[in-house]
Amino acid sequence: MEPSHPRSPRQGTLTAWLSGNQRAQHTSESRPSESTGSNNPNSRSGTRFRAPRGSTGQRARLAEVAKETRTVLPDILQHIPHVQASKSEALFLSTLPALKPWECPKRTPSGRTPIRIVNEDTFNAAIALASKSPDGGRVAVLNMASHTHPGGGWIQGALAQEEALCYRSSLALSLHKRYYPWKQRMGLYTPDVVVIRGDMPSGHKLLVPDVKPADLPVVSVLGIAALRCPETRNIREQEDGGSGAVVERTIYADPDARELTKDKMRLCLRMAARRGHGLLVLGALGCGAFRNPKREVAHCWLEVFAEPEFQGGWWEEVWFAVYDRKGEGNYEVFEEVLGGVEV
Repeated sequence: MEPSHPRSPRQGTLTAWLSGNQRAQHTSESRPSESTGSNNPNSRSGTRFRAPRGSTGQRARLAEVAKETRTVLPDILQHIPHVQASKSEALFLSTLPALKPWECPKRTPSGRTPIRIVNEDTFNAAIALASKSPDGGRVAVLNMASHTHPGGGWIQGALAQEEALCYRSSLALSLHKRYYPWKQRMGLYTPDVVVIRGDMPSGHKLLVPDVKPADLPVVSVLGIAALRCPETRNIREQEDGGSGAVVERTIYADPDARELTKDKMRLCLRMAARRGHGLLVLGALGCGAFRNPKREVAHCWLEVFAEPEFQGGWWEEVWFAVYDRKGEGNYEVFEEVLGGVEV
């Protein structure tokens, strides 16, 4: 197992700075509903990419943010040569070795840690987690990636979780065209992603010069592409808890699609563990524009974490950043299914 990465020495100061700029204001990172797309989860490579749309004014502003991010990154990066922003590697479930019990670092005395669900931007959650666990090594965050376009539609001003990461950081520099389109059971690991901006409510304010380049937060990124608009169906079943009430919920129509989603989650966790990360910020994989059923996705995460491969103390902290400003229900569902569960 590779050693954990050192944290930024001024993480706590930056957390305080960010919190003062984004209290009580959030913009959803979940991809909003999309009206078109393939219903066959195994035919995504033939699907035309459609970035989530915002207002014309918002898209124009975000396109300018993208342009400025690309412009200022070279100057910032020259001051932090140890950050290899363009470095990344494609990893595959079929070839990345499964985790072995005797390799487990046993990061907690009990070998378990409770999952925490936060209604927060991914990078803000990562910065807060790094501040809470200063000796835990570098935080690894999930990028819910486009499998066809590097950074999704960030250059055009689209706004979804991957685009939000690109606006604020060096992530796009590691999303090389040679990787695209992604295979179904492929992930992309980027060890060094430097965060250079505040979040959208803060106006995407550049952190420099208020924060020196050497003190900017650096995270690692686990890129996983969710299924694009898989077929779903509604079922009726008795509610948990013994009330006898019958509830309707949405599930994957094809069991193979559900298992493929779990394979993507297995790869995500295996990537994190194999690269030495015990602090994770994950998310509601595919529960926005790609229309994966949110309760099913939450249960898939729960089932994967319960598998023997991922037991025994691989994680010091596991957070799910489920940004749900619009009240679409993702946060509530993930809190209900996963909140406080020890893994």
